[in-house]
Order: sequence, then structure tokens, then C-alpha cells
Amino acid sequence: MSTSRPHELRLVPERTAEREHSNHELVEGLRGGDSWARNELFDRYAALVERTLRRILGRELHVDLADLIHDCFVETLDSLRRLRDPDALPGWIRSIAVHVAYKSIRARRARSWLVFREPPAIPHVPAIGADPEIRDAYVRTYAILDRFGADDRIAFVLRHVEGLELEELAVACRVSLSTIKRRLARAERRFAAVAGRDPVLREWLEGGTRWTR
Repeated sequence: MSTSRPHELRLVPERTAEREHSNHELVEGLRGGDSWARNELFDRYAALVERTLRRILGRELHVDLADLIHDCFVETLDSLRRLRDPDALPGWIRSIAVHVAYKSIRARRARSWLVFREPPAIPHVPAIGADPEIRDAYVRTYAILDRFGADDRIAFVLRHVEGLELEELAVACRVSLSTIKRRLARAERRFAAVAGRDPVLREWLEGGTRWTR
């Protein structure tokens, strides 16, 4: 069986188009197999995909991020036939990134029972230019989220870290609005209960955040 990837995308694609095309033109070009369209798709949405993956996975960046980004764009190209509205392309791509991150989290946890010794600590990568207090709160926040199930973790991160509106969140998670509201409320309650016992995060909670209401 061949192990070659069906849609290979360069990490730094060359621009062949003189202008940025509309999403309708871009989708038409992708469906037609045009190389300029694949390059422009990556140019336009690589940052969105990478940010979504990084924020969901947080300290769980145990995999090659480039591989996950590649998987997102492969799945995007393979699923275009199901995209009815080209203007929905950004949300479509974000939902694919969410799905890829979800599978990565589940795969990691499914393999964890095979580890019979304490795994090596994941190295901390500080945010360049970020305040030390913010970095500390970031590490503590993701330490709590590491205890969450994948669904609740994703809902919490996309709402409170990425800042998605509820409708956008429901689309990204591929569930109904009522489902995402229940999922988010559960994650918020759990986070507030645990963070309230943390001396650093407690100050952030007391400063007034939406999940403490």
C-alpha cells in the first residue's frame, strides 16, 4: 500500500495569483484541482488552523504540529464536496482543525495505559514577550484542562481562550446550540470549582469572568 500523501502542501507555497480570490472562486479552483487554489488555501488559513490546534492542545503538543496541520488541509480538500456554501469555508476549516485536535487528544489518552513509568515532562515553551504572571496563569489553566474530557476542554478553550461566539462554537464542534451550551456550562462549573482553589487563578476569577456568574 502506498504511503504517499494524497494532497501534498508546501509549508511555504509560492503565490501564483496576483490577487486574493473570493471564497467562491477559491472553492471552485480547489474543486477543479488548480494548484494556485491549494497554495492560496494554505496561505489564507494556515494561521487559523495552527492557532486553533495550539490553543486546544496547549501543553499536549506531544505530536508533530506540522503533521496535524497537514492532516487538517488534507481533510479540507477531501471534504469539499460536502461544503454547500463557499462563504462558510473559514468555519468549515476551523471545525476540521477542532476535529483533528479532538482525535489527537483521544489517541493520546487511549495510549496512556501503555505507559508503565512516569512519562518525561513536556518542556515548557514560554510565550515570547508575555508577562510572567500571564505565562504562569496559562500553565495553571492548562493543567486544569488536562483533567477534562476532550469535548469539555475544546468547548472551554474555544469560548474563553479563542473567544468564539456560541453560534461559532456550535459550528466548530459540529453540535447543536443547545448541546454546546450544556457542554460549556459543565466545563465552566468544573473549571471555576478547581481554579477557585488555585492561589493564582483565584485572583483572575475574582476579577470577574463570565463563568463565575
